[in-house]
Amino acid sequence: MGVKLQSETSEWVLDSPYEINRVHLMQTEQCHTHRFIEIVYTYQGKGRHRINDSEYLVGHGDLLLIDYHSQHTLEPIENLKYVDIMVKPEYVNESLRGAENALSFLKLRDFAELEGGIMRENVLLHFEGDERKKMETLIEWTEEEQKKQSPGGEMIRHSALNLLLGMIFRKMAEIRSEKFAMNEELLDYIARNCSECLRSDELAAKCFYTPEHFSRSFKKYTGMTLKEYVFSCRVKKAARLLRETDLSVEQILSESGFTNRTAFFKRFSQSFGCTPLQYRKNQN
Repeated sequence: MGVKLQSETSEWVLDSPYEINRVHLMQTEQCHTHRFIEIVYTYQGKGRHRINDSEYLVGHGDLLLIDYHSQHTLEPIENLKYVDIMVKPEYVNESLRGAENALSFLKLRDFAELEGGIMRENVLLHFEGDERKKMETLIEWTEEEQKKQSPGGEMIRHSALNLLLGMIFRKMAEIRSEKFAMNEELLDYIARNCSECLRSDELAAKCFYTPEHFSRSFKKYTGMTLKEYVFSCRVKKAARLLRETDLSVEQILSESGFTNRTAFFKRFSQSFGCTPLQYRKNQN
């Protein structure tokens, strides 16, 4: 194995740029540090990572990136099996640069941020569905080529590992963009324009998302679909117009973006427990 304990620093070090090991952990690891980035993907069971002052519970599909020099221990909770991908920091930076130039996984500003700070903190990601299948296929492919030591194996391992890192970087970029693009500013824009026809593909473009990713992220952020959220904004606008203006209910219906009178009354009643006219009367 290309991992050894360096006596002068008491840290684990790598001889090669990267190495992959599959582990069935039966007892808690001793606390240790390492001079490489560790990517731990849980294949089966459950475990508890303790890294510096943080704790992470993991299960199948969870991937944890552990910063170099971090104090780390792992406790098995339930039949824990994982793959340990150990890579030197300089290899990750070179892979990032290659992903940016050759595969265009990340925008230039994303690359600059990741290169400078990808491992400033530990990162927990979760993969499921097709993403999980792709991750596990790439891991197994890299492992297989590492064992075979066949002609061309180094190039294949390098390519498979770069694709795997690319999936990780893309997932990190998606999570980071969710924090910035899916925010109160976007919701304020929707509220101000709720009487207009708001299309998910146009809003997705504003956030630099695909329509599918936008829909998933929007529901995760608000707890509602875009359609449900727009309807709630329209009802709130109607209530404000009832309080602050003398417009008729028909005018308010139109001003709020409702085209169906029955749908408007139903939504309003569900939200406020009364008809629009009763609501206006109760405000006086």
